[in-house]
Amino acid sequence: MARVLIVDDTEIVRKALELAVRRMGHAAVSTSDPVEALAMARKDPPDLAVLDFRMPGMDGAELYLQMATSLGQRCPRLVFVSASPAEDVATELAALGLPALHVKKPFHLDELTRVLKESLA
Repeated sequence: MARVLIVDDTEIVRKALELAVRRMGHAAVSTSDPVEALAMARKDPPDLAVLDFRMPGMDGAELYLQMATSLGQRCPRLVFVSASPAEDVATELAALGLPALHVKKPFHLDELTRVLKESLA
């Protein structure tokens, strides 16, 4: 069973992600606050981080870069969720050198499950 950290500023999206992760048989912890997420990851590094790409304050890319700096080899695998166009997210991820999969909001549960399984494999 994997431990998945979910960070999204929209409650209904967080709850949907939690439900999908739990239905897959994994543990889900979530927050809307990137600073709290960083503290959670430092305390108990997750196996996978599912991060909203665009959040007020600290966006998902910045959060992940801080996690990578803090956790080093213990940094989790990564999936971004975003309502932004997939091409824009891919371009930004490539520019940052981030190895991440992306799921477009609104997402279909089948696609989300496929990407989560791929990330946890």
